Amino acid sequence: MTYSPTIGPRLKSIIEQRQADVDKSKAKKSAGQLTGAIGEFAMTRGFMSHLFEHFQQTGKPGVIADIRGASPLSKSTRSRVDVMDIAEDFRDAGATCISASPDRRFFRGSIADLATAKSANLPIMANDVVVDQYQVLETRYAGADCALLIVGILGENTIEYAARANSVALDVLVEVRNEAELEIALRSGSSLIGVNNRDLETMELDMSICERLLPLIPNDRALAVAEGGIRTLADIEHMAKLGAKAVRVASVLMEAPDPYEALHLLLGTTPPEDEAEA
Repeated sequence: MTYSPTIGPRLKSIIEQRQADVDKSKAKKSAGQLTGAIGEFAMTRGFMSHLFEHFQQTGKPGVIADIRGASPLSKSTRSRVDVMDIAEDFRDAGATCISASPDRRFFRGSIADLATAKSANLPIMANDVVVDQYQVLETRYAGADCALLIVGILGENTIEYAARANSVALDVLVEVRNEAELEIALRSGSSLIGVNNRDLETMELDMSICERLLPLIPNDRALAVAEGGIRTLADIEHMAKLGAKAVRVASVLMEAPDPYEALHLLLGTTPPEDEAEA
């Protein structure tokens, strides 16, 4: 049976706006132009392999730390975002990978943020609401190493989008919230599957989503990533017991006055300057 996601009014308006933004971008630079340029690029940094190696070496989930000024999918906002400084702070505090958003309207990011975040010398994921394959090409062109695909938006098209991403050497994090979506994620062949506790329409959190779905992700087919509502070291440890090999964290970091300190607190580590003072 073909799975068709149910798109509510809130998500529908976001999807329509992102498509309008993409159409404007296409008028400036065609998909063919992007593809031609990408063909000359160096290989990506290996977003998935970086997470896998971290887990292999430490036995603990790696952290994908989000950089964003706002989000259409949560209530957190930040008045000022210095992408370069925050990316380097996250690296120094122990992030394994970083995500940044190319979208200005909803995430208060920009396509340039993907390249700017690379100052941290960590793999970068483009945090976007992908509604058009053009965004996959644009993501690679801008310097990202991984694209985010949400099955609750793309449905069966996720498989085709994942193949397009792979064709330009992009890793893909395929995000799911139920068993039908997980089945599509597995058929997509993606080596990264994210389970999101947050309902993208209502923004409500239900931690039982990860509790139900993470154990269903076969270790030999994909690296499981827990998303949504992860705010403490205990949360990370709980997700690890369920099978998560990585966690994606946003609100608890970007709501904090000092994201660097917040990530240290989340990981249960002590900043070097605090150790020196002690």
